Amino acid sequence: MAGTLRRQAVNDRGQALPLALVALAMGALLVGGFLSSTSTGLVASRVFGQPLPGRYAADAGVEDAIWNLVYGDLVTTVLTSPGDQVSYSLTEPVNGLTTNVTVTRGQSVIARTTVAVASDDFESKGWSGGSGWLHDWYYEGSCTITSAQSPHGGSYHLQMRGADSYVDRAADLSGYSGLHLQFWAKVRSFEGDDSMNCLVSPDGSQWTTVKTWTRTDSDNTYHFVDIDLSPYAMSSEYWVAFHSEMNASNDYFYVDELEIVGAVTYEIVSTAAGKTVRSTVEFGDTGLTVLSWEIE
Repeated sequence: MAGTLRRQAVNDRGQALPLALVALAMGALLVGGFLSSTSTGLVASRVFGQPLPGRYAADAGVEDAIWNLVYGDLVTTVLTSPGDQVSYSLTEPVNGLTTNVTVTRGQSVIARTTVAVASDDFESKGWSGGSGWLHDWYYEGSCTITSAQSPHGGSYHLQMRGADSYVDRAADLSGYSGLHLQFWAKVRSFEGDDSMNCLVSPDGSQWTTVKTWTRTDSDNTYHFVDIDLSPYAMSSEYWVAFHSEMNASNDYFYVDELEIVGAVTYEIVSTAAGKTVRSTVEFGDTGLTVLSWEIE
């Protein structure tokens, strides 16, 4: 009986050995595949993960530029003309990386064209300069185009002096919407009740005052003016005028680089750790619109 049991145990061990070898072989295959898959996944994670900090840092640069365009002074004091460009680095590292940003002002655009509707920088030294107007400037009183008193851009600007000085000019704005009247203005020697008015009219008869300057603006320094014309009906003969209510010949008002424009575009290029994000934004009558945001 005992011999029979010992033979049975030997037989059982003999049968178990092939099964154990098969299990060991299968385990080796599975473990090897698992380790290979894990290793490949870790490598892939490192490969795909490497650009992400740079991309996030470059994205942050674009966001910073947009903030400065909306709330900072890039639009009013730095990027004042088409082609103007500014470059800077973020003051704080992002993901431990330095982010460099370049912002370039594009052309003013009307219905996605690259031409302002009407403009005059007064560099012609005469009343018929500029482009896009229906007529020459009409003027009354003490008005002149002069190089005196430091024009904002170029060598000449419009000077108005004393009581009842007046200029106006008309452009065809029919079919347009979302337009802005933009220019640089400077007030000198205003006191008391001295004032200057900017007016617009769709017909040359019904006028609306859209901007007034008083003695509180009299710092003899040019300031950028942006007047939204979208609340007013456009016409085929739309007038812009300036009319003084100053009381002395030594009271002065100056205008330079006047334009009637549509939206203004800005290109933003942000780089960090070899990654570049390029974006184009547009300022129009509805505020800021992001036209593109691309990773290069």
